[in-house]
Parts: sequence; C-alpha cells; structure tokens
Amino acid sequence: MQARAIAAGLAEFGIGAADWSAAFDPQAAAVVLRVDTPRGLYALAIPAPGQSFPVRHRGMRIGTLDCRRTYGTADSYTAALFAAFLRDRAALSIPGRDVHHAPQNMA
Repeated sequence: MQARAIAAGLAEFGIGAADWSAAFDPQAAAVVLRVDTPRGLYALAIPAPGQSFPVRHRGMRIGTLDCRRTYGTADSYTAALFAAFLRDRAALSIPGRDVHHAPQNMA
C-alpha cells in the first residue's frame, strides 16, 4: 500500500502508471516499487519501520534515500527523494526542474 502511495507522488515528476509496478521481491525480502526508466529498472524497497529506503538497480543495491520509514515521513516526501535519486543518476528528466538559468547582466 505504501509503494502505491509513493508511486502516486511520482506522477508529479512525470512517472505515470505505465512506468511503475509494485510487488513482493524475494531477493529484497520486501515489497518494492519498480520504476522503468530509459536507463533500466530501478527498485525502491519498502523497509521495516525505522530503516532507510534502499534502492536497487540490476539486482544490486546502489544506495538509500536520505529518509527513514517512520509515521512522520510523508509518502510524497519519499517520492520526491526517489525522483531526485533517479535524476541524479540520469535515469529521469524532471520537466521544468532540470533547467538552470544563468544569471544575465541586465546593465
């Protein structure tokens, strides 16, 4: 259920229902949210309460999100961190958020 709530938050970052799935992963021994990206499939495991959210790519653990599964951690916050994690690995382009405007001399 939490994986679906996080996936709903990913819609803000351009990840639609056709791009994700949620299921139990025996390798991770947890429910995972899988996101299909141009760079392959990424899986966010839903950990035990109090633990960090691990991320897997091609079956290997490649990092964790900078938050823990607690009652105070909003699913939308977890979704934003996961989207940023994917963006930082060039697996996701966030429309309107990847543009860096250079300061212009108005004189």
